[in-house]
Amino acid sequence: MLGGRMLLEAIRRDDEETPSGRSFWMLLATAVGTSLDAMAVGVSLAFLEVNIWIIAAAIGFATFCLATGGMLAGRLLGRHAEMLGGTALVILGVAILVEHLSA
Repeated sequence: MLGGRMLLEAIRRDDEETPSGRSFWMLLATAVGTSLDAMAVGVSLAFLEVNIWIIAAAIGFATFCLATGGMLAGRLLGRHAEMLGGTALVILGVAILVEHLSA
């Protein structure tokens, strides 16, 4: 659903129109969701008994690279990057749905 919404907003938005600001509540919901995801990963890593310093460094480096690349792609490609991201989310969601329905 998120990918579909991204696609629709990218198609409907004019090139000169800038995205609207985000509200405090949307920021809070994103922060809570991200924190819950990080907690789940942390608990999973605790059960795997891995070297947490190496894992933390790898996750931090990957997050930095992908977030920076995403921001640069968004700035350079604009609406097309949003359409590409929405398409990728739709494909990923359909693949997960098909995998779980066929199991």
